[in-house]
Amino acid sequence: MNTSESDPALRRRRWLVFLPALVIPLTACFFYFVLFPGTAFGNGFYKGVKVFLLVWPLLATFVILRVKMIDRSSEKRHLAGMLPAVGFGLLVVGLLFFLIGATPLGLVLDENRDRIAGRIRDLGVAEHFLWFALFISFFHAALEEFYWRWFVFGQAQKVMKLPLAYVVASAGFAAHHIVVLSQFFPIGWALILGACVGIGGAFWCWLSYRYNSLFGAWVSHMIIDLGLMWVGWQVLQSVT
Repeated sequence: MNTSESDPALRRRRWLVFLPALVIPLTACFFYFVLFPGTAFGNGFYKGVKVFLLVWPLLATFVILRVKMIDRSSEKRHLAGMLPAVGFGLLVVGLLFFLIGATPLGLVLDENRDRIAGRIRDLGVAEHFLWFALFISFFHAALEEFYWRWFVFGQAQKVMKLPLAYVVASAGFAAHHIVVLSQFFPIGWALILGACVGIGGAFWCWLSYRYNSLFGAWVSHMIIDLGLMWVGWQVLQSVT
C-alpha cells in the first residue's frame, strides 16, 4: 500500500472508483455474451463497455480523484522490459499451439468449432474478421492494458498491499474472460483457460510495475492476442 497517500478522503475516493472498475466488465459481459448475444442490444452493450474502459479511468482520475494522470516521480523504462515481454508472449503462443496440437484441448476445440464460429457471427464480425482481429490485437490490447494495469492495478496498489493488489487486479481481469470463454468451451475448460488469463494478467501487472511502463505489457498482450485471433480465424474458416 502506498503510505504516502495518507488523506482518508482520497483513499475513500480511490475505493469508490476502484470497485466499479473491478466488477462492471464482469457484469456487462453477461449482457452482451450470455443474455443477449447476437442482438442489436447485446452488440450495442459490447461497444458501450469498450467506451467505459476508456472513459471511466479518465473521469475517475480528473473528476473524482483530482490527481495527475502521469506520475513523473520515477523513471519510465519503456524499452527495458521488451525482452521479458516478447519472450512471455512468444512462450504463451507457442504453448497454445502445442496444447491444441498435442493435448485434449485440440479435441475440445474441434468439438466446439460450430459453437465458436456461431459466437463470432453473433458479434457481427465474421465478414470482416481480419479487421476485427487487428482491432483486438492492437487497439483493444492497449485499451485493456490502460484499464486493467494502469488504472485497476494502479488503484489497487494505493488501497492494499502490493501482493494482494496483484491477486485482486488479475482476478478481476480473469473473471469476465471466464464468462466469455464459457460461451465457447465447457465450463471446466473455461475455468482452466480463465486461470491462464489471470496468470497472464499477473505477469503484465508485474511487468508494468517493474518497468513503470505499459509498453512491454501491451506488446506482450498484442502477441498473444494475435495468436488467439489466428486460432479463431482457422476455426471460422473450417466451418464456412
